[in-house]
Amino acid sequence: MQMVVPLVASMVAPERRGQAIGDVMSGLMIGILVSRPAASLIADARNWRGYYVTSAILMIVLTAALARYLPTLKPAAATSYGALLRSFPRLLREEPVLRVRAWTAALVMASFTAFWAAIALRLPDAPFNLDARGIALFALIGVAGALATPLAGRWGDRGLARPMLIGSHLLIIASLALCAWAAMLESRIAALVVLSAGTILLDLGITTDQTLGRRAVNLLRPEARGRINGLFVALFFIGGAIGAAAASVAWSLGGWTMVCVVAGAFGVLGVVTDLATRTGSS
Repeated sequence: MQMVVPLVASMVAPERRGQAIGDVMSGLMIGILVSRPAASLIADARNWRGYYVTSAILMIVLTAALARYLPTLKPAAATSYGALLRSFPRLLREEPVLRVRAWTAALVMASFTAFWAAIALRLPDAPFNLDARGIALFALIGVAGALATPLAGRWGDRGLARPMLIGSHLLIIASLALCAWAAMLESRIAALVVLSAGTILLDLGITTDQTLGRRAVNLLRPEARGRINGLFVALFFIGGAIGAAAASVAWSLGGWTMVCVVAGAFGVLGVVTDLATRTGSS
């Protein structure tokens, strides 16, 4: 589905590109956030094979829909596969917008994976005391943050990308402070409410950065839009892998609080980047 973003971006006017990307990113992020609890609930109701059967059926339906509705587009440049691969380092070197926006996207993805990799370890304990089904249902809360993604794209089209990027990174820091505080509360209800609020704000900050970053890189060279998108995706997934690994180390050293500190530190690096450069924020 990562390929759909540049495809949609190529089909709309530049002044509406943020809106279109925001709509696609909203669906993409909702799918990511729903998949985990859906897998848990299906496996709980049936077994682990039930999830894979359901997933296979959904992929068949998706394939049929894409074959029916996706337009046929030809690449702007006729280049060999080897030449395309060799062009990646040059694109990264020549496009500062790609470098900066991929960097912040990697940072927020690191926060995302650090949080979600460790949250299931914390929720069974006091004060939350959630069982497996409760953890699955809690994961649905993050969808609320992804629902605001289309607004980020629209506001980016209106020239508000820079304040929104700064706000998204500050929101990540504040949300993780809330999540750390939630685990210190004695009341189960209060702890779940605060943690839920922090989770929603975290996903809102992350999807806002992702949407605005996608918008910025998809305004670059039309003839290289697919390659630029590929580099962007590869780099932010590297950030996600680093975040998951960092969460594992942080959990072993200081538990949930340390995980929140580490995830919040990625947000701090995002704010530092915002203050250091305006590249890709116009």
